[in-house]
Amino acid sequence: MLSYRHGYHAGNAADVLKHFTLIYVLDYVKKKDKNFIFIDSHAGAGKYSVSDPYMQKNKEYLQGIEKIFKINNDDIFLKNYLNLIKLINSNSNLKIYPGSCYLAAKRLGVDDKLHFIELHPTEFLNLKKNFEDDSRIIIENEDSYKRLIKLLPPKEKRAVILIDPSYELKDEYEKVSKMLSSCYKKFPLGVYIIWYPVLSNKKSESFVLNILKENYKNLSHIEMITDNSNDGMQGSGLFIINCPWSIEKDIKKSLETIFNCLKKSNDLSKLLFKNIIN
Repeated sequence: MLSYRHGYHAGNAADVLKHFTLIYVLDYVKKKDKNFIFIDSHAGAGKYSVSDPYMQKNKEYLQGIEKIFKINNDDIFLKNYLNLIKLINSNSNLKIYPGSCYLAAKRLGVDDKLHFIELHPTEFLNLKKNFEDDSRIIIENEDSYKRLIKLLPPKEKRAVILIDPSYELKDEYEKVSKMLSSCYKKFPLGVYIIWYPVLSNKKSESFVLNILKENYKNLSHIEMITDNSNDGMQGSGLFIINCPWSIEKDIKKSLETIFNCLKKSNDLSKLLFKNIIN
């Protein structure tokens, strides 16, 4: 949606869940000594200044990254995520919150490739500015629902594909389901990360059921409800297709730590982690 600006929400609880999981998946894929490509279907601006009016309007980051930015924890997977954000901020206070594509660009190797798609004209220009000197990256001002499938299968044969639209359009859940199904049929070996919001109007429930009914291989489902008193977004979820086989053993404890830091003090907060390895 062309009115959507992610800066209003950057660094919130949903970003923490999404970006923590993304770093884990990228690090896992990197273990194999073969190049791969990271594709972000809705890239946004790439990074966001905490002092920017967009971030300061709702200050959602105060209920997200700010709560865990300086926690002391020996969990290696949580440290991998937090240390990268600290590195981007020169190990000082939180001044910049990096989006998915910025985190991926910092994490991938010199021979890996990145492909970012962003439809919003202003966000696209900001995105180009933030990555103008990185030859690994292709940035396109396109509609992902038409463009993404044309990028598959990639010549690298290995890919992590993040699908994370705003879901502000009425038919967005359906469009994501259809796009994912088409992309998977064309490139079933890709690692797909699909983010979605959990809203008070229950719109995500049929979307979740539709994904679970599909025959996606090695599927992980994570859902984190941190504020059930909210009339809008109460939490968010992720599906990871072709997920790392050790994902539950690796990061379940990390997710519990994040959840306990971010949840509001009510009995309706919950963390769901379901693995369907097949």
